[in-house]
Amino acid sequence: MNDTLRDYQQEMKLRLFKEWELHRSVMVQMPTGTGKTHLLAAIVREFLRGSGSRVWIVAHRRELVEQIEETVSRHGMSKEDGRVRVMSIQWLSRNRKHMDEEPDLIVIDEAHHALAETYRILWENYPEARKLGMTATPCRLNGKGFTDLFDSLITSWTVAEFIGKGWLSSFDYVSIRANSREQRLID
Repeated sequence: MNDTLRDYQQEMKLRLFKEWELHRSVMVQMPTGTGKTHLLAAIVREFLRGSGSRVWIVAHRRELVEQIEETVSRHGMSKEDGRVRVMSIQWLSRNRKHMDEEPDLIVIDEAHHALAETYRILWENYPEARKLGMTATPCRLNGKGFTDLFDSLITSWTVAEFIGKGWLSSFDYVSIRANSREQRLID
């Protein structure tokens, strides 16, 4: 079982549980590479501690479902006990009517996809369930916000702060012209 959190992950977890005292639906933003899935598993583990609660973790791609299942398993939670279910939104959309239990917590991985109708149905059908959205990008290119789904947004350090503290590597942006030789090599 691996539930050791880095200091910033522990801080985010504490902030989330405090925020849940005020709001049922919270989005957590952390940059790519800072351990959102590890934090997600630690949050679920604590949420389940000492309760008969049920948690659904929903992602939009099979690869993410598999990654989350592995991480949740490393945190000592088995899908065999039925308290934690990790599934794709596509699977859930097809099988929701056949689910025999209602969740107490719904976790949305890559929560910037939550504006899609398939996710919105979760808010309509399970209004009493707490919601947790995990994302690196709490914004949409179409300008739509998330305030109709999430009551609160908890943000972590910036990418620059993570780099400065040694948790992320520095990087260089490189752009190429659309019709350049480099672009043709990529294509």
